[in-house]
Amino acid sequence: MDLHVPEGPIRSIKDFLLHIVIVTIGILIALGLEQLVEAHHRAHLAHDAVEGFRRELTSDSADIKEVVDSNAAVRAKIDEWIADLTSASPHEMDKYPGVHFNILSTASWDTAMATQALSELPYERAHLYAAAYASLHIFIDVQRRGLSDWQDVQVFGKNPALMTPDQRRTLIERLHRYESDLQVIENAGGNVLETGQAALGEKPHA
Repeated sequence: MDLHVPEGPIRSIKDFLLHIVIVTIGILIALGLEQLVEAHHRAHLAHDAVEGFRRELTSDSADIKEVVDSNAAVRAKIDEWIADLTSASPHEMDKYPGVHFNILSTASWDTAMATQALSELPYERAHLYAAAYASLHIFIDVQRRGLSDWQDVQVFGKNPALMTPDQRRTLIERLHRYESDLQVIENAGGNVLETGQAALGEKPHA
């Protein structure tokens, strides 16, 4: 913003005051234009943030539903392994209980936090998005823990006949822990789907 010294001599108090008024009006106009540009920029950030939230939550919800829907088959396989390991004559298993791990994105939320775009959203709307992403972060954490426990299950091989009694007991404990992880993943996934629907303005499915 440039300020220019008025041309011509100031001959009276009236001229002085007139110049002051002109300069003041010029400053106010410049500041007002700056505020309009800044407001437009912030509104654009908020709009982009919301569009990003909608795309990301929609994609992540589909991936989470896929993970949750796969749980029943995996848990059935875990029960089959546990039953065999506790039997008098366990036999070699064909494969370990599966794992379904989807990589989920929170890039839009991270960007919105960095640019402070949430400050331009109405409180209730921002709160819904915050709840959805808080649930999503919990799901990511429990899914990662489940993956770690799934890896621990595989250290003894697939032939119980070659395991010591202690190894079999430890494997049963780890299978139970992995099954518990799947239950937590299912509960956390349901919470993400619910909060995601609320943030997207969708009605929960019956």
